[in-house]
Amino acid sequence: MKHESIGEAGVERGQRPLFTLSGVKKTFDSNLVLDGIDFELQPGEIHALVGENGAGKSTCLGLLYGLHQPTDGTLQRNGHTVRIESPSHAQELGIGCVFQELSLAGGLSVAENIFAGRAPSRFGVVDWPELRRRAEDLLAEFDLSINVSQPVDSLPISTRQIVEIAKAISMDSQVLLLDEPTSALTPDEVDALFKVLRKLTAKGIGIVYVSHHMTEIFTIADRISVLRDGKKISTTQTSHTSQAQVVSEMIGGAHPGDVERSDDQLGDVVLKVEHLSNEVHFADVSFEVRSGEILGIAGLLGSKRSEIMRSLVGLMHGYSGAIIMHGQSTSFRSLRDAMRANIGYVPEERKTEGLFLEDTLYNNLAAASLDNHTRLGLVQKSSVIAACENAIKAFSVKTRGPEEIIGSLSGGNQQKIMLAKWLERAPDLLIIEEPTKGVDVGAKFQIHTELQRRAADGMAIIVVSSDFPELVSLSTRILVVHEGRVMGDIAAHDATEDSLLQMAAGISNTSRQTTEIPREGKAQ
Repeated sequence: MKHESIGEAGVERGQRPLFTLSGVKKTFDSNLVLDGIDFELQPGEIHALVGENGAGKSTCLGLLYGLHQPTDGTLQRNGHTVRIESPSHAQELGIGCVFQELSLAGGLSVAENIFAGRAPSRFGVVDWPELRRRAEDLLAEFDLSINVSQPVDSLPISTRQIVEIAKAISMDSQVLLLDEPTSALTPDEVDALFKVLRKLTAKGIGIVYVSHHMTEIFTIADRISVLRDGKKISTTQTSHTSQAQVVSEMIGGAHPGDVERSDDQLGDVVLKVEHLSNEVHFADVSFEVRSGEILGIAGLLGSKRSEIMRSLVGLMHGYSGAIIMHGQSTSFRSLRDAMRANIGYVPEERKTEGLFLEDTLYNNLAAASLDNHTRLGLVQKSSVIAACENAIKAFSVKTRGPEEIIGSLSGGNQQKIMLAKWLERAPDLLIIEEPTKGVDVGAKFQIHTELQRRAADGMAIIVVSSDFPELVSLSTRILVVHEGRVMGDIAAHDATEDSLLQMAAGISNTSRQTTEIPREGKAQ
């Protein structure tokens, strides 16, 4: 009998699945979250699990890692029915997991985190040289050379993400569950991760890969299972489907395609920056953005693009140069000053800088535009509630209503409310960092559509993103920053993957042959 092989590992399909879900249902209170899910993972396979926020992906991972118990249906591990009681039980069964929210102990060293509870010992005490050697060898698989004795909370987010993945791999798991593993990684780090994952599958390890990035899915996955509203829609070999088909199945309708850039004539210059410099972070930055224009700011980790934006809105001081708003030279001492000049700023970190997670949706929405809802010095709750209901409808926010605590929403729905908060001010200039970080395809399209609509109405918009396909799809022009210096200014329709990456890496000569950057959502 001829078996169907999986991916580069060449593992044969005739082997027993590493685990199987059969007819699995899960309810929380009266809410049916999973409805009769069938799913299997083969040895040596990378099986992508995709769907919009709320489709049931995280619940599936939670069942496999012992965080939840199925309401109905069965789980099998190596052909035997099991009940996974807890994460520690899952680890005993050879199942490792890396969730999007990292679980590292910030005060402990890198090595201690990777081998927590499993440190090598001699004569009853930790063998520190051996512990450090093992950690260094493991991180070398990711082309990462760092001091493994330093505390984790001293590392950048992308490095912590790799440490978390290394920790899961160190447990010699036969099943690895990865939830948005590349959310904080640079392109080079993503490539290194993919090489490691393929080494693991060559050993027969099976990987469940959850991601919103279609380009990644079609690069790394052998099979794709689509969930929608708690039901499995399809399971398909990656080579037998397309990004357009997968997205269509995820959202339950025709594929939206790329957001079309408007060809309308741009308006007057809203913001002009001349020779902006900071002794530590950036130097000689000049650009302008017009009414109706979406200017993309591209750069890799450490490019200082965020520091430039924070200087523009009064969140970072100590710069020289000119900031000219509507033809008037200005300088902002605080974000409140920038807001008075009708500038909106959506930060990258929604949980720590953008939202009050323990407050309601309507209070979060009104936080940047209280003047719009104040009468005789008193905030009109009915006005705020009405505005919040309009935002919920416009962005299709999945919520029980304006009075729900925003921290209970999914990341994508939080992102929509954070954007709506600033759009409620109707700013002349909106600066938004990583607008679709960690959101699903449907939410991404809605956010892009709203930004395009506001630009068509005359708003000037600056989008800062490490997602180059997003910038190509969304922007009018793209400014590329490397280590605090502008390396290029290119029309989005002329942008290529090679040229953007070269400039982002600090290489200005882009004359050699380049290839077009793939836009997420289109079949490759």
